[in-house]
Amino acid sequence: MNGVFSNLAGILMALFAFGLLIMVHELGHMVAAKRSGVKVEEFWIGMGPQLWAHEFGETKYCLRLLPIGGACVMEGENGEEEGTASERSFAKASRPRRLVILAAGVVMNFITGFVILLFLMPGAQDGRMVVPTLDGFYEGFQHEGADGLMAGDTFLEIDGYRIHQRSDVDTAIQRGAADGEFDILVRRNGEKVLISDLKMRPDVEVDGRMLYGLRFATAEITLPLRMQTAFWESVNLARVIWDSLHDLVTGEVGMDQLSGPIGMTGVMAQTAQISLRSFWYLVAFISINLGVMNLLPIPALDGGRILFLAVEAVRGKPLSPKIEGYVNALGLVLLFGLMIYATGNDVFRLLG
Repeated sequence: MNGVFSNLAGILMALFAFGLLIMVHELGHMVAAKRSGVKVEEFWIGMGPQLWAHEFGETKYCLRLLPIGGACVMEGENGEEEGTASERSFAKASRPRRLVILAAGVVMNFITGFVILLFLMPGAQDGRMVVPTLDGFYEGFQHEGADGLMAGDTFLEIDGYRIHQRSDVDTAIQRGAADGEFDILVRRNGEKVLISDLKMRPDVEVDGRMLYGLRFATAEITLPLRMQTAFWESVNLARVIWDSLHDLVTGEVGMDQLSGPIGMTGVMAQTAQISLRSFWYLVAFISINLGVMNLLPIPALDGGRILFLAVEAVRGKPLSPKIEGYVNALGLVLLFGLMIYATGNDVFRLLG
C-alpha cells in the first residue's frame, strides 16, 4: 500500500512540475505581451476538456485536463488582413516588441532552470564545491611534471571542449580521442599553458575503481561561485540537449529512443521517490530542454515564429497570413505526429 501511495505521489509531483513549467513559459509570453500593450484574449494551461475558467479584466484564464500544453492567445497573433487589426493586436506591434513577446517564454524557461540549479548547487558538499583545479594526483599517476600536469593547474580546454566546472572535465574526457591522447589547455601561475598529446588512461586504482588519477581542489561556496556554477550547469544542460538533437539527426541515436509525456512522467515519478534533489535537477533539465526545443526554427514553435519575423524583416513586409497559417498548421501536425510516435514508444516500453 505504501508503494502505491509513493507511486501516486511521484506521479502527482511530475504532473505538478509539468504544469509549472508550462505555466512559467506561457506567463512569460503574457507578461511581455501586456507590457508591450498587446491584448491577451486567453491564457490557459493544459489541453483537452476545460476544468475551470474565469475572466479577469480583458483576459480569460482557463485550466484544462491534460498538463501537456498551454497557450497565451493574443489578438491578431495569427495575422490579420490589413485594416481589420486593432491597434492593440499582436500584428500591429513593432517587430522588436513582437520578438520580445515570442522569446519571453523561452527566456522564462531558462531562468526557471537557472533558479532551480542556483538552490540545488549540484556537486556541493559541506559548504564547499569541487572546482576544475588540480589539488594533486593519486599514487600511480604517470604524467606529473612541467611537460604534463601539475598541482594548481586549472583546466580551460580539453581537445577544444571548454571547461567551466569540474563536471566538464569528465564530459570532455569521455568525448575525447579514442587513443587516449589529449590536448589540454590549463592556466598555470596566471599563464595559459598548452599540453599537447598527453596520454591518459583510467589505469590508476582508487578505492577499487580505475580512474585517471586526478585529484581536484575544493572552494568555499560564495554567492558569485553559486551563480557561476548555476549558470554553467545551465549551459551544460543546454549543450547536452543540443548534442542529443545532433545525434538524433545524424542517426547516431535511433528514433526508437524518443520518449513522450508518459515516459517522462514515469522517469520523474521514479526520481521523486528516490531523491527530491534529483527530481528538481530533472525539472531544471526539462525546463532548459523546453527552452532549447522552442527555439528550434520549426513552424508552430516560438523559434519558427521568430524565423517568420526574420523573413519579414528581410522582405520589409510580413508573409501572407494564409501562407503563415498553412505552414504553422503543417508544423502542428508534424509535432503531434512526433508526440504520438514518442508516446507509442512509451507504451511499448511499459508493455515490455
